[in-house]
Amino acid sequence: MNEKTKPAKKTPAAGPKPKAAPPDGKKKALDPKQIVHADFLAAAAPGSSLPAPTMAEIAFAGRSNVGKSSLINTLVERKGLVRTGATPGVTRQINLFEARARDGATFHLIDLPGYGYAKRSKAERTAWGDLIEGYLRGRITLAALVILVDVRRGLEEDDLELIQFVEEARDVQRRPVEIVIVATKADKIGRSASRSATAAMAKSTGRKVIGFSSVTGEGRAELWALLRKVTLGTPEATSVVKDPEPEPA
Repeated sequence: MNEKTKPAKKTPAAGPKPKAAPPDGKKKALDPKQIVHADFLAAAAPGSSLPAPTMAEIAFAGRSNVGKSSLINTLVERKGLVRTGATPGVTRQINLFEARARDGATFHLIDLPGYGYAKRSKAERTAWGDLIEGYLRGRITLAALVILVDVRRGLEEDDLELIQFVEEARDVQRRPVEIVIVATKADKIGRSASRSATAAMAKSTGRKVIGFSSVTGEGRAELWALLRKVTLGTPEATSVVKDPEPEPA
């Protein structure tokens, strides 16, 4: 009897070839403008003052509950640098923070108390007003004032009065203060409505208005590029990085 022929063994199919390692020098470059360090430095309540200024400062102002603390935290990519709260009027003093980018650029950020909160006493609101006005009028290194406006409410009387105050407080002993208007909470309304609102504010003030969302990050890169240009004046800071277009509402 003939022996049964054994079936030939099948050669296992070759698996996918491993991806070749990227050649040296092809790794993704780190962003030199990324904030790598941020910290609280000092505070000043009515009757006290901040340390003497040492570099250009960027101040942030706006009505209570406009999202000022969230905006600063988003800018420096730190969730808890500036204390946030559901109750308006959390910031009751001038707070000074320092942020340093990977390229070594250092910024002093000034968080001003929110205005327009009616539940504070008249005496307290007056003291805050004097504190804010004293800083805006006399701080020799103030380079930029970022005024935050809720995109759903637009510019209100308090905001317009603040713009006028800074314009009239120009001092020949210091550089002109750049006023930057930011429309916060852009994620709360549709893209079309947000663009219409910021365009209306820009037309009424004759100034550029940046739409911003601490939820989606919209406007962060554009605002940082503008603030770097104002404070540093370096050529690379003049290019505005566009944020990705948000999804239609």
